[in-house]
Amino acid sequence: MAAGLSFAVNATELKYVFGGSGSGLSDGAQKFADVLAEETEGRYTAKVYIGNLFGYKETNGALSEGLGDVGFLVAPYFRAEYPQTNLIADLATASSNPYAATGALNEYYMSCKACIEEFKAQNQVMTGTMAIGPYYMYSKPRIDSLETMEGQKIRGFGTFGRWVSEMGGSASNISSNDVYSAMSQGVLSGSTHTPYTIINLSMGEVTEYLLDAPIGLGMGNALFSTNLDVWKELSDEDKRGYLKAVAYGNATATAKYQASNLMVLESKPGEYGVEIIKPQADLLAKHEEFRKKDIDLIVKTAVEKYGIADAEERKDRFLELIAKWEKLVETIDYKDPEALGKLYNDEVFSKVDVTQFN
Repeated sequence: MAAGLSFAVNATELKYVFGGSGSGLSDGAQKFADVLAEETEGRYTAKVYIGNLFGYKETNGALSEGLGDVGFLVAPYFRAEYPQTNLIADLATASSNPYAATGALNEYYMSCKACIEEFKAQNQVMTGTMAIGPYYMYSKPRIDSLETMEGQKIRGFGTFGRWVSEMGGSASNISSNDVYSAMSQGVLSGSTHTPYTIINLSMGEVTEYLLDAPIGLGMGNALFSTNLDVWKELSDEDKRGYLKAVAYGNATATAKYQASNLMVLESKPGEYGVEIIKPQADLLAKHEEFRKKDIDLIVKTAVEKYGIADAEERKDRFLELIAKWEKLVETIDYKDPEALGKLYNDEVFSKVDVTQFN
């Protein structure tokens, strides 16, 4: 009983903040909490707050000021603060494989001194990231050619907005939470997003078709950005356990979110309100051309707008890591969060110098 009392007195509970609703991402946060308690022998635990403390655009400030200890930071919302981080996150069309991309992103970021310093400047440690997607276009009218795309108003931002424009549509950058009403009222013809939003945002009620042409991944998701003061309080042993928890949390989020996407992509016509359709040859050719061209645009913008002189070399390194990880994930059952977590931990997180974040 004395040992139990000692444990209760000495345990530190971290506040994990997540601005969205329950999904594979929040499952990853809970996995992090479970592994953290186990790896630190109860010295640290985490309580996951889903959607009831800070929204996505409030999380950066909350973590910097210590109002949250660890949380889900979407770096593309804060482009001025995280230009180096966003250079890589913007390379959305580099892969359509979220399992490989998560591994490549973490291997890149854990050795990117400029990225680490960006987070330090915000009083944070970006201990890990993950990829979601890929994003597809779904629509109310049947859109499968350049002719049928012409003039259609489709929700899209960043890479996905540029894709809409390149295909001949008109891109609208509105919140994903507003898409349902915009489509139901005919203001939008469709949206670019992950297939799972057909289910969890009820988009299947206002759309008919999903175009089977993956555009790119969402890669600006620092699922476990950590307040720097909290990180410094951890012993080296507990920092190592913390990173192992991050590895398994990222794996769970990646695998479970993609499992939700596959529910839609592998569904029968109308099962979730949509029919999966193939692009016609003209749209497919333009689509493939865009995926290659957008990477060059990202690099050019990074150099000219954000002053990242070595953006080309950084892009090349990330593409090499993508190729490496696309082979690595094939060595395991990558749909299994435990197997994926072990791979991430063995290849990346167990090798990280924990002192570099201090």
